[in-house]
Amino acid sequence: MNKGSRRVMAGLALVAAVAVGLTGCLGRAGSGGTGDISPDDLYVVETRDVSAGTSVSGTVHPAHLASLSVLAQGTVTAVNVVEGDSVHKGDVLVQVDDRAQQNQVAQAESRYRAAVASLGVTRLSGLSQTKAQLQSALTQAQAQQVSAQVNLRNFTDKDTSALQISNLQEQVANAEASLRSAQNSLKSLQDYDTSALQVTVADFSVDQAQLSLQMAQTRLAVLQSRDVTTAQLAQLQSQVSQAKIGLDTAKLNLKEAAQAPTTSDDRLAILQEQVDQAQATLNLAQLNLKNASADSRASQSDIDLQRMQVQSSQVSLSNAEANYQVAVAGAAQKKLQIASAQEQVNQARSALTIAQNNLASTQKTNDARANDLETLNAQVKQADAAVALAQSNLSAFADTEQRTTLQLQSAQEQLNQATLALSAQKLLLDNYVITAPWDGTVLAVNVNVGDMVTPQSIVVKMGQTSTWNVEAYVDEVDILNIRNEQEAQVTIDSYPDQDFAGKVSYLGRTLVRTPEGLNAYALKIRLTTPPATLVDGMSGDATIILSTAKGVLAVPVESLLIEGGKKYVTLVKAEAGRTATQTKTEITTGLEGDEYVEVTSGLKAGDTILRQQPIATTTIPGSPFSGGN
Repeated sequence: MNKGSRRVMAGLALVAAVAVGLTGCLGRAGSGGTGDISPDDLYVVETRDVSAGTSVSGTVHPAHLASLSVLAQGTVTAVNVVEGDSVHKGDVLVQVDDRAQQNQVAQAESRYRAAVASLGVTRLSGLSQTKAQLQSALTQAQAQQVSAQVNLRNFTDKDTSALQISNLQEQVANAEASLRSAQNSLKSLQDYDTSALQVTVADFSVDQAQLSLQMAQTRLAVLQSRDVTTAQLAQLQSQVSQAKIGLDTAKLNLKEAAQAPTTSDDRLAILQEQVDQAQATLNLAQLNLKNASADSRASQSDIDLQRMQVQSSQVSLSNAEANYQVAVAGAAQKKLQIASAQEQVNQARSALTIAQNNLASTQKTNDARANDLETLNAQVKQADAAVALAQSNLSAFADTEQRTTLQLQSAQEQLNQATLALSAQKLLLDNYVITAPWDGTVLAVNVNVGDMVTPQSIVVKMGQTSTWNVEAYVDEVDILNIRNEQEAQVTIDSYPDQDFAGKVSYLGRTLVRTPEGLNAYALKIRLTTPPATLVDGMSGDATIILSTAKGVLAVPVESLLIEGGKKYVTLVKAEAGRTATQTKTEITTGLEGDEYVEVTSGLKAGDTILRQQPIATTTIPGSPFSGGN
């Protein structure tokens, strides 16, 4: 029985009249002697604190309680704690088999490395070097144009002096310098030509992406089938064979390149990435074939995850095909650049020959010939055309520069996507492990190694046992009288005859359904000094103190008699000769608590009253309630 019911039971006692009992009790009091009244039946009025409150019943729980589950389905591979263990934040409690997810991470890492390699290859385009070559070609063409114009002017002026010979010698020197510059530019383009490598890398990536998509689609079909068909097994075996061929091809390419003395470290690194990518694809194909018989029991979450993998593989194939087109276009552009550089070498060699011939001819004879003017005019026109071509090539470079910039942006975006995909796959590994969210104590472990768990399984239950609450419910009558931080007295069934201090720590403002099916408001009372041996789930009662009157006159609740809306007590006065009189005395009350009631008038400190009213409902002559003594 909670304390809030005592006043009701005291009232019921007043109507449980037994005639014989009444006569005996009241006859004893009316005899005038105190010898018939036990000291335990009397109460001396004094000042005390009176508290009024409301009582609730609930269950004791840690203030912080967590029911932990994994976010992925799988088999438990490790259980690192038992009930009662103290753990720290971040400690691994339970591990679930994550090998399939590790394969996903490995694939994402392979795609990331491929994106890094693709970006590196695109950056090897030598854009600034190409622009410098075009500017150098324009400068050379302009120098040849000036030289041809000078030759024509000297011929027209009939200048066949030593100055003319000097000019021709200077032209020869300039032509030789132009030829060397053109040859160096051509050699530089040829030495740094990675276009064929880019096409090879892109073509290999397309093959791998197509195979990955086929494997993902086949695995999805297997997961969706109730039984694995012979055709599906054959297809899985074929995919393993294709993956082996791809791996052998990648290893052969790497071996041949490593044996070539001119192979750069960058080329070897790219070929090694192809080997790693082919190995990851083979591992996945073999895993798909190995798991084919178990896939018929796949869950819906496995099917949904594989469907997402198919979509991801389709995106990867689209990206690979786009990269291949970009690589082919880049190779064509590189061929044009090399052809243009070869043409510049040819023009420079021709200009040198012309200059040498002019010098030899002039040195041989100073006699003008009829066709010299025509030759010099042709040289001027040829130089003008060379300048126009060089200017056109330099102007067209802006388009090449923009195209290369777009290729770099595409490669960078693919690297960004690969980075995000790798991060996402690594984060999914957290779904296969349960760690402690904070320092606390393990309250329950519900699995063993080898058990199958799902995201709906409660695997571990833990709490912070340094702080405890009594969790209860309060009805709408009392909700408006309760505030946070109000004090409470708590009793726990497992600790009889002990009271524990507490305070209201939470008061719900939404009507909820209790486990008993009633509508009420949730309430939590924080234990101020909880016992060290508390166990989660113990039953407890709490009295929430709503108001307190300190240092006031008070009488026990059971001493009150209520008649006609008025309140009375039985005042006991001792007379001479150790006689006593009992007088029904009206009082006014203030705050009414569960045990004591504040008296505002009708009594004074030191008065003696009956601690409990006699059981009476009728007036008997000679009783203290008949109007006399």
